[in-house]
Amino acid sequence: MALFAQHGHGKSDKIDAALDLGAIDGVVFGARSEKLENIETCVKVVRAKNGQIVFDPQFHLSTITPANDRHLPEYPYYKAARTAADFVGIKKLESYVKNTLDFELSLQPDRLISPTVIFESFGSNWYQTALNLADASLDYHAGMPAAPPLLLSFVIGEQALGSRIELEAFLDQVTSWENVFGVYVVISREERSYSQIFDPERLANALYMSYVLGHINGLEVVNGYSDFCGIFHRAVGSSAFATGWSQGLRQFHKRAFTKQKPGGQPPKLRYTSLPLLNSILLSELQQICEVERLDDALSGVTLDAVITAAESPEDSDWNQPTSELHHWECLHRLEGELSGDVAADVSGIEEKMTEAKELYVSLEKDGIVFGSQTRSNHLDQWADAVSKLRDVITL
Repeated sequence: MALFAQHGHGKSDKIDAALDLGAIDGVVFGARSEKLENIETCVKVVRAKNGQIVFDPQFHLSTITPANDRHLPEYPYYKAARTAADFVGIKKLESYVKNTLDFELSLQPDRLISPTVIFESFGSNWYQTALNLADASLDYHAGMPAAPPLLLSFVIGEQALGSRIELEAFLDQVTSWENVFGVYVVISREERSYSQIFDPERLANALYMSYVLGHINGLEVVNGYSDFCGIFHRAVGSSAFATGWSQGLRQFHKRAFTKQKPGGQPPKLRYTSLPLLNSILLSELQQICEVERLDDALSGVTLDAVITAAESPEDSDWNQPTSELHHWECLHRLEGELSGDVAADVSGIEEKMTEAKELYVSLEKDGIVFGSQTRSNHLDQWADAVSKLRDVITL
């Protein structure tokens, strides 16, 4: 499986271009951002390019109020503003599961994704609802002849990852079910702006979840909206991860799916630097160029040619579509370097983090000023998370 595009608003030709470039291996379609009348054609186009297909029904948005659900009301399984009362009774759950999985099956994806709800803690009623939906999905899927494998979907609030004891109970539950093929996991992030920072304790527990489910129990784990952290998940046992073109599709934030007042500034141009393990601003790459350190920060992928063909980054034809494709190309290269040996892959990422930290220090000594969301803080947090993970597993 490997790297998937997280589909969303403003698709244009981004997915086609990424598949043609070989920068992604497939697509996680989001129902919210595609008209019902168009979704079948979109799936066929990806299949014609030999891309793998997963369809996220985004059923979980039905419990957000007021939801920015765009095209979701067109889909037969979706209803806005569901409350806890709408999930009382097995017959209701069975109908939600049937309507959702039957629709997905009509698209003939490579994997089915179960309907779920967002939960903020493992002790909440919504958590129990998520388990009930997963259980009902397993039962219904067992009676679907010739159906694709089912991924049990869980959208977990980041704060829930603060307790490994509660996480262990969740993992015990998932692995106790019979005939579980895999899971589709999305972490609902708390950080409001796009950056690579992630609380070390929570990140360590998120990785532990992928390790237990994927490496130890042999389940297929797909991590949605995981961006750079998807590399860590793949290293410890996940089968695939997804990230999108926009910053809102690279990480999951509930506010992106809640109706907001119109406005806001267009995103600044970015460049994904593999040596820095970060998506930095083009203006920061320009600074690096001006101190004659450009080669140290370049990622070494084909789309770097847009930068190197010009006098400087800001003089180049770098634009938003190119930046988006480049980001996928970079993450795909990182993913391609993984061997499947957990110990070796984790050690390899640790080496890259050390080198990235040293490069940051060197560039800052040369006068490069990074912004609050692009400086090296994430590297310390990642290193701390891996250290915490090593404390609980054997690598």
